[in-house]
Amino acid sequence: MSNILTPVAIWLGRQDATRENSSLVVTVDTWMSRVSGGRLPLLRVAGLPTLTLHVPGRRSGAIRSTPLLCASWNNGLIIIGSNWGGEKTPAWVYNLRAAGDGLVEMSVYGARLPVDVRELSGADRDSAWAAAVRVWPNYEHYAARTTRLLPIFHLTPRL
Repeated sequence: MSNILTPVAIWLGRQDATRENSSLVVTVDTWMSRVSGGRLPLLRVAGLPTLTLHVPGRRSGAIRSTPLLCASWNNGLIIIGSNWGGEKTPAWVYNLRAAGDGLVEMSVYGARLPVDVRELSGADRDSAWAAAVRVWPNYEHYAARTTRLLPIFHLTPRL
C-alpha cells in the first residue's frame, strides 16, 4: 500500500527530532483518525498500515485507544512496542499484558473488532519481526537504540 509519501515517513521516523516530538505525531494521528471515523489516520496517508488498539488501563480499567503501525502476519496483524527505540516500554504494552481475554479490540478502516492477543517469542517472533521490518525498516534502527527487547504482539480477530 506504499505511496510517494512512504519513503518520507520512513525517513522522518528515523530522526531523533521525530522521536523527541513523538507526542505531536501521535496527537495529529489521533485527531485525523477521530475526524475520519478511523478511516484515515496519519500513517495511512503515508501509505503505511495502521490500527487503533483499544485496551483497558491496567489500573483504571478505562479504555485506552492508541494508534499504532502494524504489519500483516500469520492471518492477523502484529504490533511492536518500540516507543521509537526509547528505553521506556510504552504504557499500552503493560495494559495489553494485563488485559483479560475478550477485553482487547482493534479498529481498522473504521471497523472495531474484538481480538485475541498473543505476545510472540522464539521462531514466531523472528518471523513476525521480519514481516514488520519489511513494512517499517526503522524497527531495526529502533532496536539498535535500546537495550530492551522490543515486544511483538499478534492480534487475530475473534470469530
